[in-house]
Amino acid sequence: MIPRLTPALTPLDSYRDALVPATEQKQPGQAAAPKLRSGLLELALLAADVVLWLALFGCCFEILALFEHASHFPQIPSIGIPLVVSLLSSWLVGGYDRDTDFRSLRFTSEFILAGLVASLLGAALTAFLGTYGGTRLVSRLLLLGTPVAFTFVSLLLRRYLAGRRVWDNQGVRRLLLLGQADEAATLQRALELAGRPTLIERIEPSSASRETISACLAPHSSASAGLAENPAPLDSIVIAPSAEPLIAGITPYLVSLHARQIPVYTWSAFWRQRVRMHDVYDCSTAWLFERDFRLHRTSVHWHLKRLFDIGLASVGLLLAAPILLVTAILIRLDSPGPALFRQQRIGFLGKPFTIFKFRSMGLHAEQVGQLTANEDPRITRIGQFLRRTRIDEIPQLINVLIGDMSFVGPRPEWTVCVENYESQLNYYHLRHLVKPGITGWAQVNYPYGQGVQDARNKLSFDLHYVTHASIVLDCTILLKTCYVVLGRIGGR
Repeated sequence: MIPRLTPALTPLDSYRDALVPATEQKQPGQAAAPKLRSGLLELALLAADVVLWLALFGCCFEILALFEHASHFPQIPSIGIPLVVSLLSSWLVGGYDRDTDFRSLRFTSEFILAGLVASLLGAALTAFLGTYGGTRLVSRLLLLGTPVAFTFVSLLLRRYLAGRRVWDNQGVRRLLLLGQADEAATLQRALELAGRPTLIERIEPSSASRETISACLAPHSSASAGLAENPAPLDSIVIAPSAEPLIAGITPYLVSLHARQIPVYTWSAFWRQRVRMHDVYDCSTAWLFERDFRLHRTSVHWHLKRLFDIGLASVGLLLAAPILLVTAILIRLDSPGPALFRQQRIGFLGKPFTIFKFRSMGLHAEQVGQLTANEDPRITRIGQFLRRTRIDEIPQLINVLIGDMSFVGPRPEWTVCVENYESQLNYYHLRHLVKPGITGWAQVNYPYGQGVQDARNKLSFDLHYVTHASIVLDCTILLKTCYVVLGRIGGR
């Protein structure tokens, strides 16, 4: 147990280093990296995307004009709406996030899918504005072709930036942790779960000083020795809970670094802003009383979310009616019993409700075991197909329509499992502060799992959603869900 020290009063003028320009104080490490982290690189990439989109639009317009007479150039709203939709879809899947590895297969799939969705949505929004040329065919081809072409060219641009290490260092980050070994191990596990490869250097809180921290700022630090050609620069400094009572003497120095050179995070802020998870191993209760944890039930977000759920569920059930009918018939022919599977789950504020799914197992399968295993013999022949394609989830639109569920939220668990998890996992019941969802932050970030450890890992993502629910996050989850469904990831 580290003793809590009473810090001496720090002279006020010791914080003046934070006001001194970086050029006047030579710190070890790279000089230009802070400018890249200031947001200028993100803005430059955004500006490049705008220019690229307009250039592709002009090229498509001229090419189509060769085959069909173009009577007039499009009006500004006709260009602006699909442009904004394309840029927004890129932003939602991390196209302007410095922590995104542009060369990963996951990002490539999500980016292409988001671009295709943007092309359809942009065309639908601008369809009522009229034609760009002599016929509506030319207009539709232009509306669909430009975002599709932009998606692939913009993806190549991002992969080029990543290959030249302008954007990142092979997708790897390096951070300095002021804390103990168990805290470093916890953070390392979380970063791996979040898909953010990071090299962690650690300094014991009792030995933290200006000299030891300055030595780690250099890119040729020990932790980055494996990256000989272009070692990863230090990306951030994290203050672990065990270090907070011991670093009062160097707080002014950390403030100057934070203000001029490199971001310094508290433990909770780093988890919230960079890992985008919640530390379920944290035994403190201070975060329970933070402002962002308090959910306002009368906010515009929750009303818009409910209207969105009603509208999308109604349209979804209408369009899926033929699939529902055919699937029900096939289930009845494949095995005896009803086509729909009903089970009691725990929902909003801990209230139980009945969930509807297509039956993918034999009758009374839950009496044999609670969890689904690989090659589970209880799954029927048609059930294997339903689970792979997620068709078994479609009847949950009924739960969304009547208000038991939402499209986005923590996954509703069986009452028996909830009782087991709540007895072993702190804060598990807090995931019920929002409506459960068909998809959620845990589902798109963590593969299918079973057991207490998997439930703990998924709880880290669920609690992040509970405390940061927003329209933007919901849209991000829906786009990532399309990637998960099409890639057949996580289902069993």
